[in-house]
Amino acid sequence: MRQDLYQQNQARGVNPTLAIILVGRQEDSQTYVNLKQKAATDIGGICRIVHLAEDVTGHQLLLEIEGLNRDQNVQGIILQLPLPEHLEVMQDQFLQAISPAKDVDGFNPINRGLLIGGRPLFVSCAALAAMEVINRCVDDIAGRSALLIGDSFDLVLPLTALLVARGCEVRVMPGWDGEQCLKADIVVAEKGSAQSIKARHLASGTLLIDAGFHWTPEGIKGNVDNNDVSGLSGYLLPVPGGIGPLLIAKLMQNLSRAAWEQADLKP
Repeated sequence: MRQDLYQQNQARGVNPTLAIILVGRQEDSQTYVNLKQKAATDIGGICRIVHLAEDVTGHQLLLEIEGLNRDQNVQGIILQLPLPEHLEVMQDQFLQAISPAKDVDGFNPINRGLLIGGRPLFVSCAALAAMEVINRCVDDIAGRSALLIGDSFDLVLPLTALLVARGCEVRVMPGWDGEQCLKADIVVAEKGSAQSIKARHLASGTLLIDAGFHWTPEGIKGNVDNNDVSGLSGYLLPVPGGIGPLLIAKLMQNLSRAAWEQADLKP
């Protein structure tokens, strides 16, 4: 996908520029930023990292966002989450401040609202990544059942809208107690504890997307016990791995499309 986007950007004569606002020095956040920076370079783009101090004020952060909105050399803007504790209360305000036309993460409440009406400028990359997996593994989504465990604005809520638009019957479970059976054609497990989902919780043939992330003494684990469910006839997108690499690919698609549209070029 990156090579294809690189060729398309070269053919259109554009070098998409992504600005990533990173507040503080969280190691996990820096790792994700590095991955996005490499991906932007791979598609012939530029990544500008705006590193702000841990104690930056909300007003200063809003001014930084407004400046990037006005910068015609920047086509996409990301606010790397999570934010320091003193800024969390203003998170929605920061996301709403990002121009919808440059909101390549799809987090602006305006884009989230437009998704319900089927006309968003950009859709959350996590939801697009999960939908890509579902499209590849499920022949006909219409009439299928999906169970989404979680309540996040970046995955569960937009994915619900995408699935409903395709005629899928969707049930959302904000949390999981570790005992309920997860009976559905498609299960997306965002909330849960490490390796808590076992084969006994699932129906044979289920498409299971593990979107959990837990640090354990044995390394990174998801919500699913991969070894325990390996005997089920179905599809499993496990952790480590999961939708992460595909999510970044979808981000690069959004960034490229933003650059094309801002240059009045056809997608």
